[in-house]
Amino acid sequence: MSEKVEAIVIKSNDRKEKDANVLLFSLEKGKIWVTLKGIKGQNAKMKLAQRMFCFGEFVLQDGKSGQIVTSFECLESFFEIAEDVEKYFEGAAILEIVEKLRFSSDYERAQVFMLVLKALKSLCFGEIRKNYTLNKFFIELFSLFGMKLNTQKCSVCGTRAFDRLFIDYATGELACVACKSFRSEELPKTTVSALKILTNTEFEKLSTLKLSAGSENALLKILVKNFETRFDEKLKFIGVFD
Repeated sequence: MSEKVEAIVIKSNDRKEKDANVLLFSLEKGKIWVTLKGIKGQNAKMKLAQRMFCFGEFVLQDGKSGQIVTSFECLESFFEIAEDVEKYFEGAAILEIVEKLRFSSDYERAQVFMLVLKALKSLCFGEIRKNYTLNKFFIELFSLFGMKLNTQKCSVCGTRAFDRLFIDYATGELACVACKSFRSEELPKTTVSALKILTNTEFEKLSTLKLSAGSENALLKILVKNFETRFDEKLKFIGVFD
C-alpha cells in the first residue's frame, strides 16, 4: 500500500552503490527516513528528491527495510539557497533545528512545518542580511512552543517600567532586574531592539530591515543558548558565525 506526503528534505546519506537514505520532514508524518532506489544512476529520474531543502510530494511504499520512494514531484527546489554559501549555512541551521525538535501534537508539527517553508522562502527569494531569517525563525519557533520572548513587559511581575532586561534561561522568558534568577543574562539595548524589531516584522518584510551592526549575531547567540537549554539539544551551526 502506498501513501503520499508533502515533505522537505532535511539531509541524505549514501546507501549501497546507487541508493540513498533521506530524512524527510513531512506535514503528515513528521520526520521519517526513506530510501531512494537507483538515485545515483546517470539517468535517475528523482535526483532532486535527495537534495537538501527540496520541497515536494513523495509517494512512499513499505519495503523490507523501511519505506521506499516510488514517485516524486518537486514543488520547490529552493535552488538559490544551495548556490549561495551564506544562505546555505543559514538554511542548514534551520533544518538542523528541525532535526532536533520533538513534537507533542500533530498541530504543533504542522505549525512548525509551515514555519520552515516560510523561512526557506524568505531566505531563498529575499535579499535579506545575514542571519535575519534565522533569528526570525527562532523567535517564531519559541512562540509556537509557548515560550514567547516579550520585550514589552517582565514575564514575572508584568511591569513595563524597566531600564534593563534579562533572559532567564531557567524559564526561557524575559525578566526585569528585580525578577531575574541566577541563570539570567542581561540583554544589551541593541539586542533588545533587534529582538523587538524582528518580532514585529513579517518574513516578507525582512529585506527592508537594517539592524545595528553586530546585533543580529549577539541576538542569535542568545537564541541558540535558549534553544539548547529549553530543548536539551546542542546545535553545531557550522558556518553561521563565520
